[in-house]
Amino acid sequence: MKKTAILTLMLGMFSFGFAQPKITKVSFPNSVKIFDLYEISFQLGSYTNPYDPEIIDVYAEFVSPEGKSFKVNGFYFEGYSFQQINGHEQAQVERSSFGWRIRFTPNQIGSWNFTLHAKDQRGEVVVSNYESKTCNFHCLAVDAGNGFIRKANSVFLKRETIANGRKSYHSYFPVGPNVAWYGNKTYYEYDKPRGIYEYNMYIDSLSGNANYMRIWLNRYQYLSLYGPEYTQTENGKPKLYFDSSINQKDAAELDHIISYAARNDIALMLSMFTYGDFAIHDNKPELHYPQPSDWRNNPFHTQLGLTSPCEFFSDREAKRITKNLLRYIVARWGYATNVACWELWNEVTNMTHDCPNNIYQQDLIEWHSEMADYLSSIDPFDHLISTSLGSATGLGNLNKNIFKPLDFVQFHNYQNIHKAKSKEQFSYILLKKSNEGRKMYPTKPFFMGEFAFDQSKPNLLYEDHDPKGIDLHNSLWSSLFSGSMGPASFWYWEMLYRCDLLRIFRPMLNFCKQIPLLSDSFTAHTTGEVVRHSLLFPNDLETYYLVNKAEDTILGWSQDTVFCYQSLRRLSGTVGKNGLFDETKVTDPKGYVYTLNPEKRPKPSSKSNTITLPISKQRIGTQYVVRWFDAETGLEITSERITAKVKRECVFNKVLSIEFPSSIRDLKNGKINNTLGDAVFILTVDDGTEKGSSTQGTASSRTFIINKKRP
Repeated sequence: MKKTAILTLMLGMFSFGFAQPKITKVSFPNSVKIFDLYEISFQLGSYTNPYDPEIIDVYAEFVSPEGKSFKVNGFYFEGYSFQQINGHEQAQVERSSFGWRIRFTPNQIGSWNFTLHAKDQRGEVVVSNYESKTCNFHCLAVDAGNGFIRKANSVFLKRETIANGRKSYHSYFPVGPNVAWYGNKTYYEYDKPRGIYEYNMYIDSLSGNANYMRIWLNRYQYLSLYGPEYTQTENGKPKLYFDSSINQKDAAELDHIISYAARNDIALMLSMFTYGDFAIHDNKPELHYPQPSDWRNNPFHTQLGLTSPCEFFSDREAKRITKNLLRYIVARWGYATNVACWELWNEVTNMTHDCPNNIYQQDLIEWHSEMADYLSSIDPFDHLISTSLGSATGLGNLNKNIFKPLDFVQFHNYQNIHKAKSKEQFSYILLKKSNEGRKMYPTKPFFMGEFAFDQSKPNLLYEDHDPKGIDLHNSLWSSLFSGSMGPASFWYWEMLYRCDLLRIFRPMLNFCKQIPLLSDSFTAHTTGEVVRHSLLFPNDLETYYLVNKAEDTILGWSQDTVFCYQSLRRLSGTVGKNGLFDETKVTDPKGYVYTLNPEKRPKPSSKSNTITLPISKQRIGTQYVVRWFDAETGLEITSERITAKVKRECVFNKVLSIEFPSSIRDLKNGKINNTLGDAVFILTVDDGTEKGSSTQGTASSRTFIINKKRP
C-alpha cells in the first residue's frame, strides 16, 4: 500500500497556476551582532507540500564582507505561543505569523548582503532588493560571544569564541547529561505534557553547572516532528504529521528550547531517530501496551507503507522523505551556534534485533554515508555529524564502517554497579570503551553519549543506594581523562533532578575552562594494573591521566581507592557474598554512602601520597610545574609553585613522581579532608619564564602556556 509522492507532486505543480512564485512582505533587520540570529521573513503562495524542495525550493545566498558566499535554505513557519496551566503546557497557534523564514548567523563584522530565491516547477524569482530597500545588513562587534563547535583534531573539539572583543578558538569539552524528553504527569497522560516548562526547569538547574545536554526529536508523546501528536486530535485520534506536514507546535517548542539553552550557555546534541520508534513489540507483553513510540505507530509504516523497519534504510521514497526532514531541521535550527551535533540515530545497532542479516547491515552503513553527505551539502555552518551505538560488540562490519563518514564515534554503556568487582569499576570500563573506539577509528574523537548504572530491578535502583552520586562523580572525572572528547554523559536526568545532582557536573566544567586547545598527540592511561580479578593501584591512589607525545604536559585525576562505591558500602557494615555488594545485601540507609556523614569519613588507605608516572621522552632532571585542583569544585587549591623532577626508577625506566595534596589526604593525622578524597592535576615542563611553564618539543605536540607567575 505504499503511497508515493506522485500525487503530491502533481498537486503541487497546479496549486499555484502558471505564474512564477511571488515573494512578498519581506522583512529583515538592518543589523545584527556577530554570532547572533539574523532572520528574514516573507510570504509565498500556497503549496500542498511546503517541505519538499522538488515542489518549492526556497533559499538565500549571503555574501560576507570578504566576498565569501553562504547558501541557506528557507523553511515554512507556523508560530505558536505557550503558557503554563496547572503545571502543563498549553500551546496557542498564532496564524498571523504563518509564512517563510531564513535563519542565518554571521561570523564576520562588517557589511553583508543577500538575495532571496524561490523556485517551483513554473519558474524562479530572485529578490536582491525589496520596495527600494537593498537586501543588506551590518554585522556588529561584541565584547564576548560563542561561535560554532568544531573538531579541533582527531581527539578534541574546539569552539570559536570572542573575549574582550577578540576572536579565537578555545577548547570545548561537552559537560552535561542527557535530557532526552520532557515528562507528563504520568507516562500515559500524553495530552498533558509539561513541555518547554520542564526543559526550562532542567536548563535552569544546569545553568552554570554544565555546558551541554542531549535531546531527542523523535518521541511521539513528547517532542517529535513526525508522528502522532497527542495534544491534538482528528476524528477522535491523535493528529498525524508526516511528509507533507511537520509538527509545527513541536518545532516551536524546539525553537524555545534551543534559544533558552543558548542564553544559559548550554549546547545541544539533537538526536533525529531512535530504534524504539521502529521496534516490533508484538511478543513483548512486559512493555505494557500501548507503546506510542514503536513500529505500529510509525508513519513510515502506517503512511508510507513500509512492511519492515529494515526497509527504512533502503527504500528510495523513505530516503527522500528523510532528506526533506533533515533539510527542514538544518534550515530552521542550523543557525544556532549552540547546536553541537546532528545525531542521525540513537543506538542504531539495536535495529539489528529485528533486522539481523548482513545485507541489512550494509544498507545501514550506506544510509549513514548518504545522509551524512546530504547533511554536509545543505549545512552552511558545518555542524558535527554522528550517530550512536547501543553496543559495540558482535557487529564487526557495522562497527568498523558506520562511523567512517561521520565526525566522531559514540558508544553507550550501562553497568550493574552492585555486582561490580574491583577490576570492573566503571572508571576502568569507560577507559576501555574509549580505547576501543579510538582503536577502531584512530582519526576521530570518541564520546560516551550515554552511561548509567543499572536500574532494572526495584532493589537495584541506583538512586536508592548512591543518592549522593559518588560513583557518578568518580566516573565523570575518570572519563574526562579517558581519551574521550568530554566526560561521559549520564542518562537518568530525572534521577539527577530528584537527588539534586544536576550540580555534579560543575567541577568538570570549571576545570575544563582551564584547559586550552590540546593537540591530538594526547593518549589516555591509568596507573592501575589488572592482577587476576582485581584492578590494583600503587599506594591505593586511583589515577587516570592524559599525556602528550612529548610528555611535557600531563593532565589527570587521582582518588583514594577507598572512595569507590563498593569500598564505601563495606564501611557501612553491610557486606554481600564474597565480600562484594550485590542485590542481596545493599540496603543500609544509615551507611556512609547514603549520608556522606563526615564522622564516618574513611581514613587514608595507604601511608604514601606518591603518584608515579612513567616517562620516556624527557631527560633525567627535567623539572615540571604541578598545579592541583579540588575535584569537588574544579578550582585551583595550590597557592605556591610546586615542582617535580624526572628520576631514574631502574636501569631502563624513568619516572615522574608527584605528591598528592597533603591538604586533602593528610597522612600525618590519618585524615581525608574533603568529601571524596580526590584531586585533579596539571603538569607542565618548567621553562623558567615569568609566565610560569610552557610546553616544549615539536609544534605538533605543543599544547599551552600556564599563566601562573612565580611566587
